Amino acid sequence: MHISKASPLTGERQLYAVVSADVYSAAGGPTVLVAEIETGTRYRASAYATETDYGVVLADRVVWLPVDMLGEHFGRLCNQQRDRVVDQVVSVIRGQ
Repeated sequence: MHISKASPLTGERQLYAVVSADVYSAAGGPTVLVAEIETGTRYRASAYATETDYGVVLADRVVWLPVDMLGEHFGRLCNQQRDRVVDQVVSVIRGQ
């Protein structure tokens, strides 16, 4: 998981869980696929939310992010959380 660099427009930072495949990320491309992490409580009941120690990973909020915007690494999803998020992302993409 990462906290983005400050937005040049607003100065805000966002928490993200990298959800692109390790082989894709290791290839050194210019972008990675990330899911937003919500630190509030409003999305905890969503069908596409996974609770973590850092907030709720929202599998229906997936975007391509330039690698240079990733910012600081601060934690990891456990295997069970990672598998759940990946399954949820696939469901969203398939429209299920």
